[in-house]
Amino acid sequence: MPGEVKCMVEECNHNQNKSCHADSIEVRSNGGKKVNSTGDTCCGTFKP
Repeated sequence: MPGEVKCMVEECNHNQNKSCHADSIEVRSNGGKKVNSTGDTCCGTFKP
């Protein structure tokens, strides 16, 4: 994965020192509403 993807979710298996080490990531809207901010999104790659 080019560049660094920060991850602040300590419980995610892909998180290594606040950096995502997943082969790929999926970001989607957090529900059915229109996305206007980062709070309206979620990481679909999360793995406990």
